[in-house]
Amino acid sequence: MSATESPAHYGLAAGEEQARSERIEERLARIEVQIERGNREGRSAGRAFSIFAIFALLLAAGTMLAVVAKLQAKSTAVTNTVMPGPAMHGGTSQPAAAVPASRVAVGLREFSVNPSSTIGRAGRITFDVRNSGAVAHEFVVVRTNKPASALLKGARADETGNVGETGDLAPGQAKTIRLDLKAGHYALLCNLPGHYAAGQHIDFTVR
Repeated sequence: MSATESPAHYGLAAGEEQARSERIEERLARIEVQIERGNREGRSAGRAFSIFAIFALLLAAGTMLAVVAKLQAKSTAVTNTVMPGPAMHGGTSQPAAAVPASRVAVGLREFSVNPSSTIGRAGRITFDVRNSGAVAHEFVVVRTNKPASALLKGARADETGNVGETGDLAPGQAKTIRLDLKAGHYALLCNLPGHYAAGQHIDFTVR
């Protein structure tokens, strides 16, 4: 101890040093408390996040299961739906009966005969014939027991049983003929050279 330092001065300095140490210890204690609190809050937040994540996964899984169940239900409903169709009779599908026509529109073109109906009503039948093709055609009605495709004789169709025809029709020309037809099978055809052989014919039934 120097000559200028008294015991009282030394005691005061020691007291200040001790107070400073205590303040430091208090600060360290507060820091430790804050760190511990942060750790607790972090663990709490981690647990909360884990719970949230698990809940979100469960919710997503439930939603997915609900969507799958809904899709399966729709698929089953579509499979079991009876689609509109012909009338049912005796558990089997029966096509709707065609109504025999008394007036038939006929289009001729290369190389086909296109009637609006292939079933006619016995009695007077009107054929409205139009050549919609680019070359001349004719319209011939033949009563026959053979299919319309089985009448070829030489280069043309056998017209045995011919009950009426239009004669040659130029492109765009139309003609109407009225024929008294009995119930039975007929062939509608064009018999200009090569036309029948090219497929210009069709079966026609009268009831």
